[in-house]
Order: sequence, then structure tokens, then C-alpha cells
Amino acid sequence: MGYTKVWHYAGGLADWQASGGRIEAGAPLRGAPAHPPWWVAGMDLLGGCSINRLLTLWLGMIVACGLAYWGLGHWQGQGLRDGSGMGGLEHSGLLSTLYFSFVTALSIGYGDVVPLGMARVLAVVEGAAALLLFGCVVSKLVSRRQEELTEEIHRITYEDRLGRVRTNLHLVLAELQTLAVQRASLEAQPARITVRVESIAAVFAGELQTVHDLLYRPQQLPGEQVLESILASLAAVFREFAELLESPGFERSRALNGVLQAMGGLAEEICGECVPRQYADHLKGWMNQVQELARQLS
Repeated sequence: MGYTKVWHYAGGLADWQASGGRIEAGAPLRGAPAHPPWWVAGMDLLGGCSINRLLTLWLGMIVACGLAYWGLGHWQGQGLRDGSGMGGLEHSGLLSTLYFSFVTALSIGYGDVVPLGMARVLAVVEGAAALLLFGCVVSKLVSRRQEELTEEIHRITYEDRLGRVRTNLHLVLAELQTLAVQRASLEAQPARITVRVESIAAVFAGELQTVHDLLYRPQQLPGEQVLESILASLAAVFREFAELLESPGFERSRALNGVLQAMGGLAEEICGECVPRQYADHLKGWMNQVQELARQLS
């Protein structure tokens, strides 16, 4: 495949194969380092730091480099010098070196102070490191904003999902009550009622699956009032189904029996002691009631 730097893939060869990645059979393998290079590990380490820590490192580096300029000026006599061309004034004072360090880290470069000798190498290293750290800070700020927007989108989507569940359960309940009235008054043919019941049961099974996922894999916990209204609607729908299916002369089709089995399997896992999270006692009572009604229906 021509991809030789496998160590660039963070998951390694095993994760590549597990995710379905293709590997050439019989291709010569090149030796790869057991660990990524130090600069790759350093970038990963910086990426995991918080904004406060990155800013602390940035300011600490500036102060450390300022002290280094000051030390070079006293040790070698070649630290910083006036760059205005007005003379050869040496800038060996601590405030001057800190000023130059901040200017270098911010990539401003006024030119009023210039480095000499080894201070030039240190200035280049400081400028590159400061840009890297400041870039990490900007990246963190942008990613934080993106996370806030993502969380807001998830919240809106979640609330919309809860609203659709409650609306669909209300519609299913109203449709079942309408069918019960029509069947009692013989306004509709039994075959048409059976077809409509199959359709309603399929819709209800989908909403029951959504409620099941809400209880077992919650991305966000709904409020107690919202969850109680959903569980109460489930119990009411199961009651209406039981009354309609147990009415004299109603025949269950094979398709309807399959949907009812799926509904029973989902409802069997909705109980106060089955769900993985702890809920209030009145919510557990509704869960147990839903499970019991589903057992009676099946």
C-alpha cells in the first residue's frame, strides 16, 4: 500500500486490523520504532494539557529565557545589545532581558534590543517554542467552543427526541381508543381493524425501543416529570392493547404476534430492579407496572 510509517497510527497494527484496515500479504516489513519520536510524544503531551497549564508553561518559559539572557550577558559578555544603531549599549539588566524575552515570545520584534552570540540561538528556540505553546492555547480555546456547540446540539436533539416520543405515544393511545370505539359500534370491518392494529403496534414497538435505550444507554438523563409521563403513557397504551386484543372475536395475525413478542421482550427489561441506574421509588413503580402489563398482554 506504500504506507511505511505505521507508527504514525496511534492505535497500532492490531487496532488497524480490528477496524478493518487492509494489510498487504507478503510485503516486506520495515523496522518501526517501538515508541514514537520524542517530538511526537511531546506534541501529544501538550495536546493533553489544560489551558491554564499551557499558559503557565508559556509564562514560565518567558521568565526562564529572560534569566538565561541575563546570565549570558554576565557570563560571556554577549547577551543583548541596543539595536537602534545609536551606540553599543549592553542590555544586561534583568528587566531588559525579560522585556526582550516577552517581545520574542510574542513574535513582535521591535528591533530596539537584539541578541548577540549564543543569545541568538536561544531567541530562535524561544520564538519557535512560544509559537507552539500559543498555538496549543488557541487550539484549546477553539475546541472548547466547539465542544460547547456540540453539547448544545446534543441537548436540543435530545429534547426533540423526548418530545417526539411523548407525541407518538399520545397518538398511539388516541388511535387505539378510536379503534376500540369503532369495534364496539361495528363501524369498521374486523380485517381493517386488524391491519390498523398491526400498524399501531409497529409504531409503538419503535417508541418502546427508544424508551428502552433511554433507560439503558442514557446520553442524558431526563427529568423525573418527563420520564414519569413517558412511563405512564406506556402503561396506558399497554392497557388499551390488552382491552382491544382480548375483546370477543378479535383474531391476532402472525405479524401482530411477532410485534407483540418484540414488545414483550423490551418491556421485560423495564423494571425498577432491571435498569442499570437508580431512580425514584415512584418511577420504579411505573416501570414495574409497565412490565406487568406487558406480561398480561403476551
